[in-house]
Amino acid sequence: APLRPAPSVRLSPLGRLRATAASSGGAAGPVLCTCKNCKQQYDPTANHPSACRYHTAHFGGETKRKFESVYAGGTMDTPDSGKVFQYWHCCGSEDPFDVGCTASPHCSYDD
Repeated sequence: APLRPAPSVRLSPLGRLRATAASSGGAAGPVLCTCKNCKQQYDPTANHPSACRYHTAHFGGETKRKFESVYAGGTMDTPDSGKVFQYWHCCGSEDPFDVGCTASPHCSYDD
């Protein structure tokens, strides 16, 4: 069997991905953009109001002690008070792989 060229992708001057003729059988493929919120590639012609899901803040942690207060009746000696509690700071979800708490259209770096 004859060897075919390996699929390749080229960046356009604006940073958009375009399939080359070798990878799409001779026809140019759709122009794909990268969303600056979710970092996924998307076709701008298929973008819609809830296409992108992302978090508006970072995933990080605090200790339980950080949340205790003597003014709120805290004793500062709660068991595991030094254990780090990790969560998304925008919505409180503890799942690091949570799809996102905000929905919007994809937003390109070119916008």
